[in-house]
Amino acid sequence: MFDSNWRPVFNGPEGVQAGETLKRLMSCSPEGVGSFGFGEMKNSFLQGRAAMFLDSTVVAGEVNNPAKSKVVGKVGWAPHPKGVRRGSQTGGFGLAIPRNGRNPEAAFLLLQWLTSKDVDKMIALAGGNPSRFSTHEDPEINEKMPYMKTFGIALQYADPDWRPIIPVWGEINQLMGTELSKAISGEKSIKDALDGLVEPVTEIMDKAGYYSWNAGR
Repeated sequence: MFDSNWRPVFNGPEGVQAGETLKRLMSCSPEGVGSFGFGEMKNSFLQGRAAMFLDSTVVAGEVNNPAKSKVVGKVGWAPHPKGVRRGSQTGGFGLAIPRNGRNPEAAFLLLQWLTSKDVDKMIALAGGNPSRFSTHEDPEINEKMPYMKTFGIALQYADPDWRPIIPVWGEINQLMGTELSKAISGEKSIKDALDGLVEPVTEIMDKAGYYSWNAGR
């Protein structure tokens, strides 16, 4: 996304190739995919209208549920494909103790129990997402949920910085989404869309003070 001086570089060869790959994948996707949110994407896969689903592991708990899925017993699992490097995306729910919590000691004991080895396994067996590598590798877990070992492999490549963790990322992300949607719909090329984003993104970064260190030079 940026070089070491926070200058945009997403319009380089790697960025253009990524955009072209996304466009190619979406051309083979269900009708209306350009406006899909998380729910629409997941449901499209569960209803057998999409060949693959590359997103949240939460879908695994629903794949073999006949009440929610038409692809029961027809889904395989694999780690993210490798381009320049593997980089699984992280996200989801977390556990924390609020600063103004009335019983922080008790809350800590609860968190300690919830993330303990035995309880982590219980959570996985009940269909939840475990937090330990050992749970992902547990033979009993994998006998019931063969995808869990694959998720453990993907977790080893998880990158918490899969997008720049900066205050203005939400604004930049929204801007990029709008322009890339135009490129995917054919209004402009991927290259033109990314080139056209350099100036407004640079302005956002400049306004946020990311270049002020160089002001005296």
